[in-house]
Amino acid sequence: MLFHFFILFSFLIAVPEIDQPVELSGPDHISLIVHQDLINDFFINLGKIKGKKKSFDWNLKNPKINISSEKAVFNAEIQLYNNLLSVTQDVVGKVDVSYDKLNNLIIIKIVDADVIIDIAGYDIGKIDIAGYFSKPLKLNGPQAVSDNIEFAMPSGINKKIDVVVNSYSLKLIEGGIKLSTSLGFNNIIKE
Repeated sequence: MLFHFFILFSFLIAVPEIDQPVELSGPDHISLIVHQDLINDFFINLGKIKGKKKSFDWNLKNPKINISSEKAVFNAEIQLYNNLLSVTQDVVGKVDVSYDKLNNLIIIKIVDADVIIDIAGYDIGKIDIAGYFSKPLKLNGPQAVSDNIEFAMPSGINKKIDVVVNSYSLKLIEGGIKLSTSLGFNNIIKE
């Protein structure tokens, strides 16, 4: 048990070297960078995304999220085709990135990626690509060695100390998402 406490303590005081400053209400104990390549591997593993609109079938090609320090953008191409015609159009959508502090999850959601299809004056209509990604991608945030530590005091009382996130900073950086957390401890006495 004492060994786990020392591992946790040594992990908490290690500060990674990152060029961009992080503004937290406490020190930057643990940081996690999620590279956009990891997110885009998710799209690759989804397989084909396809549907039908009026007399056209469609396929979504090369879906990916591009992240800069200002925003996260969903990009893809949509190919519409039938027996007579095939056309490809770019898809650009808005992506929201947030952090669920209670569950320690980074949440990535495509919220707007509508494509209005007009082929040679023939209005095909709108395809809501974001609707096909109705569930957000959820990734675990930075993890301490343990969520809690149990420690036997010399008096015979057992103490359980929970590791909690006091504050955090979520930032978009070039090519990824950076989440930094400041941790603390909550003392719970057990008999």
